[in-house]
Amino acid sequence: MGSMAISRHATLSSRTRRHLRIAGRAFTYTALSTGALVMLFPFAWMISLSLGTMKDLYAIPPRYIPEVASLDNYYKALFEFPFLKYIRNTLVITAANLVGQLFSSTAAAYAFARLRWKGREIVFLMMLATMMMPPQVTLIPTYVIWRHLGAIDTYAPLIVPGYMGTAYLTFLARQYFASIPLELEDAARVDGCGYFSTFFRIMLPLSVPLMVTLGLFSFVRHWNDFFGPLIYLTTPDKYTIQLGMNSFRGQYSTDIPAMMAASVMVLMPTLLIFLFGQQYFIRSVVLSGLKG
Repeated sequence: MGSMAISRHATLSSRTRRHLRIAGRAFTYTALSTGALVMLFPFAWMISLSLGTMKDLYAIPPRYIPEVASLDNYYKALFEFPFLKYIRNTLVITAANLVGQLFSSTAAAYAFARLRWKGREIVFLMMLATMMMPPQVTLIPTYVIWRHLGAIDTYAPLIVPGYMGTAYLTFLARQYFASIPLELEDAARVDGCGYFSTFFRIMLPLSVPLMVTLGLFSFVRHWNDFFGPLIYLTTPDKYTIQLGMNSFRGQYSTDIPAMMAASVMVLMPTLLIFLFGQQYFIRSVVLSGLKG
């Protein structure tokens, strides 16, 4: 009888634990789904407004689905405003920074992770310290320098700094390079490769997830940059998309549905790039934290 009671108690205990696991999993999925819906609501509302009219925007009670869905706002954003010109300007700045930051940040990271030179750790700490400095602190001195160089209202202040490296991207790349086995680099040196050959032939081909991640960070930063173009650009024909969105505002009213249509189109490249590159992004971030 005693053994039967113990067996029955064990069965009930295991059944209770299973029920608790199921309940906990259901609660977790419900909480995550609710959070996802809350986060997606502004995006869904933006799409709804882009397909509607001003009448749908000011309807009481709020109209979450437009009365008559139409793509007129997208046509208006593309052809009645210089939207395509702003897209072209933004692509020029973003592509130039993408190339510059990928090369300069990975090259500096390779020097910090693999080369042995005096004062390396001190210089690395100084570089990290720049991440703690707000950009507003250096705004005025930087602006004065570019003004004396005659580069105001040009793309130089928005592109040239990208070829000087970025502290955060350099830090991320340095952590990734440190996780690559030293044996691969030693084998390359045995085969006669120098530092540059090892960097281009060994390190970079092994760093596809890293390059995708750095490219994603660089693209998002410069595609969505508003502050830099606002400070340095004064000619409307040179405006980026973030500044150009202001053209949807009139003197007495704002074409909000057309602005929402433009916002959807501006958001789509970033969203698509992340969806297609998220596996590389996650892999790079995980590997970057394995070794300091």
